[in-house]
Amino acid sequence: MRLQEGRLWATLHDGKFEVRSVTQSDLEEALDVLDGSFFLNESVCQACEINLPESVQARQELRELCKITASDGVSLLVKEVESGRVVAVSFNKIQFSPPPGEEHFFLKFRNEKAKSLEARRLMDFMIEVDGRIDVCSMYNMDCFCELMFLGTLPSHERLGLGRSLSQLTIQLTQELAEGKGLEDIDENLRSKRPSAVTALWTSSFSQKIGKATNFKVLNTVGYSEFEFNGKRFNERINPLHKFCEHVIYKF
Repeated sequence: MRLQEGRLWATLHDGKFEVRSVTQSDLEEALDVLDGSFFLNESVCQACEINLPESVQARQELRELCKITASDGVSLLVKEVESGRVVAVSFNKIQFSPPPGEEHFFLKFRNEKAKSLEARRLMDFMIEVDGRIDVCSMYNMDCFCELMFLGTLPSHERLGLGRSLSQLTIQLTQELAEGKGLEDIDENLRSKRPSAVTALWTSSFSQKIGKATNFKVLNTVGYSEFEFNGKRFNERINPLHKFCEHVIYKF
């Protein structure tokens, strides 16, 4: 991850927006986008009560998850050129099987860093749904990029920014698969060659993005299966969003 002036991946809407790699200088503002969008409105965040005002610790812990994730060097943001504001983000993680005896990234973070019940429940959901399909065995691969958290400020929704971030995450990962664009990647990950992008689409909106960008649905799980703090997930989630899709874009 660069200190500043992230790589330019695309311009959108006649130059009004730029898609760039996340850098150290704009990381905090990128995290603030999650505070103003993802943590408030995303389905599983609502089910786990991360959106509530009193869940400050949970949001801080998930910000820390994203800080660690951003250090991989594969996360992207959308910046409004005129104002210089970060208005949309995609926090992406290079995932791979850990050495024998070590926990994979999400489980390790959950056990060592997540202390709040809300953040732990969200992590448990991610770990369980990811774990129901062993994508590495299914596709005979040892590394992939997970599009982890995708968020757009409410003021900039319906502009296709999430779709652009998803498409460019695919492009970025394809470059890494070919051994290109390694200079911004964590030096410990430069030997990795991810051969797919995966995601958990948790709303009808992100599921539409997935269809538009040709992700394949691997598994679908209904929110009525899961519960937190005395209620099933579907009791807190808008009925427009009935299930989560585990998806893949394989090269």
